[in-house]
Amino acid sequence: MDSLDIRNVSKAFGAEIVLRDISINVTPGSVVTMLGPSGCGKTTLLRIIAGLERADTGKTTAPHTEFFDSEAGRFTPPQDRRLGYVFQDYGLWPHMTIFDNVAFPLEMQRTPKDEIRRRVFAALEHVHLEAHAPKKPHQLSGGQKQRVSIARAIVGEPSLILLDEPLSNLVSSRSP
Repeated sequence: MDSLDIRNVSKAFGAEIVLRDISINVTPGSVVTMLGPSGCGKTTLLRIIAGLERADTGKTTAPHTEFFDSEAGRFTPPQDRRLGYVFQDYGLWPHMTIFDNVAFPLEMQRTPKDEIRRRVFAALEHVHLEAHAPKKPHQLSGGQKQRVSIARAIVGEPSLILLDEPLSNLVSSRSP
């Protein structure tokens, strides 16, 4: 990715304004971390970048792709953004095998079946889960589910990977 540019993005849910005039420029090779209390809009901004939510105003662009422009009325669907997304709760479909969960982004891009197979097994090998391809998510541990989510995020060779609280499941459930 060359860069990601977010300009004057705002989003409200009813009367509640979640994001107000957010502007960020992410340069190549950067790692950007958003910190803030629960409910401050971190996940909403990631979902807007990914195309899973539409901003009310503003513009998000990457080189050669305008993801969203409220004034021009343009919106690029998620499958055309070349982004990977690791969801807070893994986002795995319980009725699908691990192979099918990882293959889903490639299927949305209409990748040929032989290419899907090759790339899914390469991604699963990368996270050391290739032997688990025929299993369903309920058959895996939490850490394995997280790695499946990472494999799904990288299988499409994205230019940008969005991680929504990727370490939240590593926090101890005990009080300090």
